[in-house]
Amino acid sequence: MDPSDDVLRSWEQFREAASLLYREIERALTANHDLTIPDLHILHRISTDPRRCTRMGALAETLVLAPSRVSWQVGHLEDRGLVCKVRSRDDRRIVMVTLTPKGHEHLQPALRTYATLVRRYYLDPLTRDQMIALGDSARRVSDALKLRETLSGPQMPEDLGLRRVLQGGS
Repeated sequence: MDPSDDVLRSWEQFREAASLLYREIERALTANHDLTIPDLHILHRISTDPRRCTRMGALAETLVLAPSRVSWQVGHLEDRGLVCKVRSRDDRRIVMVTLTPKGHEHLQPALRTYATLVRRYYLDPLTRDQMIALGDSARRVSDALKLRETLSGPQMPEDLGLRRVLQGGS
């Protein structure tokens, strides 16, 4: 058996599970709360800021979304009265996003639905050890990708060993 078969099979299983999970949660959030997953993440991120106010750029960084996507998403939320954009008093170039009372009210039941769905479709099918291993694996992948962004060029850190596996090594 070619070692790259295991790599591709593992990737495809992850991709399929992530896509199905995302689709299931997105459907329920949209049907029950008229929110998408990015909407929910933006509202939640703002609500957890001690000032209840977050820079647009910080939202993009924290949520790992393109600034243009965050700008569009926040504009959509603002049109619905869930958030409000304001210029920073200290630096007028900086756009801040605040959660409106309507946004806060809308967020709470959506978070409960989200937590229920994450538990049902993501955590319940796993044992505690599998859940911990999956979380640790996701963290390792995220850390490696974040490190890669800081490196010059398209090369991956050698400690991942993925290049050797794809090239047929062990």
